Amino acid sequence: MLLAIREKVQGWIAWAIVLVLIVPFALWGIDQYSTGERQQVVAEVNGETITGTEFLRFYNRQRMRLQEQFGDMFDQVVEDEPLRDQVLDSLIESRLIKQWAEKQGMLISDQQLASVIQAAEVFQENGRFSERVYQDLLMRNGLTVSSFEFEQRQFLIETQFRGLTESSVFTTSSELEALFKLQNQRRDIDYIRLDQRVYRDQIKISEDDMQAYYEANKDVFVTPEQVVVEYVSLSMDEIVASLQVSDQDVSDYYETNIGLFTQPEMRRARHILIRGEEEVALAEIKDIQAKLAAGEDFAKLAQSHSQDPGSAMNGGDLDFFESGMMVPEFDEVVFKMQVGDVSDVVKTDFGWHLIKLTDISEQRAQDFNEVKQDVAHQLKLETAERLYFEQLETLNTVAYEQPDSLEPLLTIVDGGIQTSKAFSREGGSEGWVALPKVLEATFSDDVFKSRLNSAAIEVEPNTSIVLRIKDYTPEYQQTFAEVESQINTRLVRQESIRKAAELADKLMAEIEAGAEPKTLVRSGVEWHVVGFIERQNQQVLPQISQAAFKAKKPVDGQPTWAPTQLTTGDTVLIRINQVDVLETEQTRSQMGQIEQALASIYGASEVEARIDSIKQAAKIKKRDIYLTIR
Repeated sequence: MLLAIREKVQGWIAWAIVLVLIVPFALWGIDQYSTGERQQVVAEVNGETITGTEFLRFYNRQRMRLQEQFGDMFDQVVEDEPLRDQVLDSLIESRLIKQWAEKQGMLISDQQLASVIQAAEVFQENGRFSERVYQDLLMRNGLTVSSFEFEQRQFLIETQFRGLTESSVFTTSSELEALFKLQNQRRDIDYIRLDQRVYRDQIKISEDDMQAYYEANKDVFVTPEQVVVEYVSLSMDEIVASLQVSDQDVSDYYETNIGLFTQPEMRRARHILIRGEEEVALAEIKDIQAKLAAGEDFAKLAQSHSQDPGSAMNGGDLDFFESGMMVPEFDEVVFKMQVGDVSDVVKTDFGWHLIKLTDISEQRAQDFNEVKQDVAHQLKLETAERLYFEQLETLNTVAYEQPDSLEPLLTIVDGGIQTSKAFSREGGSEGWVALPKVLEATFSDDVFKSRLNSAAIEVEPNTSIVLRIKDYTPEYQQTFAEVESQINTRLVRQESIRKAAELADKLMAEIEAGAEPKTLVRSGVEWHVVGFIERQNQQVLPQISQAAFKAKKPVDGQPTWAPTQLTTGDTVLIRINQVDVLETEQTRSQMGQIEQALASIYGASEVEARIDSIKQAAKIKKRDIYLTIR
């Protein structure tokens, strides 16, 4: 067709056609013709649009980040709609900040942008920015230079916005002191615990009461619909266990992959570590250096002076280590030394070191007979991995092409057809029947309604199953006879808890009348003398600790009391005898951290308040397409 146009259309007609084509491509680009739905608008912010393309780019990026973070737990932890809401809200917020910054005349110059990008280590080669590395890394991550630099410019604008806003907050000394006292508060407590279990044998529940409870709570005693599935399993571990490899195959693999079985060069060293203030630490390590120069033994000096508790007792010996195992400054020095050399002073994040190299283990290929079993196992793993994915593909194909039975799949996998325990749409209590992706597949239209095979589902790393419905039990109302014992247990527990709480009220009245708590001890009533506790402690249950720190402080030296109920149903009466603040050199040293934490909280609140203010003045329109766009 294009050849025909070229032959038959000449002169001004041809140029007219060219112009007709060039104008839209120049204005909107080829991408506009190919992306279709993705150019739909998902939101408008003060008249500016956020496109589907932009939304999907950030949505997919965030989704991948969360998948890396949560792994197999991703489907259980992350819900799609809240994630989409979060991404769109973030884009709207970013657009609002950009608009605000433009009104205030804020901008990021090309020089600022270039400086930030060129300083990023990820784009550097041999310590210097590399244009080749920069473009290659962007390309491998599906980014163009222009789109990346646009995003970076926006990120820097947002950083500048947040920095300016946070710089307006400050903390006062009185606020810091109040927070310090609150954080380091201690309370001297004792408590009475009333065990509700002592009443259980005394309580009799009538059948009428149980029947009344059943009628009032019928919805609690409904057994949900349940299914039993049959399934076949494909496991890479089982493939590995079934494989046999010949000695020749193992030998060939060893020769081809000799690098996998080569021990790197390793070095053994002793060190002396001195920590503390720079001036004092340097003076001490220089003194040790002088003793070494005078001929004193390195190991003995390490035993008596080194502040590394892990190696000092062994004369500073660190045993053998390979390159990269130590911090870079330490590593760089050691791997340039000769055996017997003692380094000059080396500074790391841990302090100041003197290092003596004591031995070198040269790089060597491990003898074949020495690693034969490891080589065989590695060969099996690689072979099994290939077979696993080949069989997985075949499994999916056969399950789809012959969807009415699992029998055809037995030609692909071993182990036969297995059967699960019954489970509902909420899943089972353990194993893969609790996985959301298994439940989604099981109760999908194809599997649940049409009774077809599922596609392969990965239930563990390198373990997949194909399942189908074997049995189905519809939802049904349990009869009173079926749940009578459950109801009796519930009502007995409720009554036991009520009686324990009732007794607690009586004991509290006796205490207020002047009774000593220890005189109230009896069956089911315990008196515990505790003493001072801090907010984070292991002396009492967390519920007791939380209630104690919420209680009123003693007044005029008179203790106060606070009741609380534990999850066990027991009632606890807590006595607060005294409140003070733990002031030590160690707790006072936390003031800097408290100031930073308070400034961070105030700064975040100020940023949030400013963004909320900007939002309230803005015209924002979300379009529902963002919930379904792919």
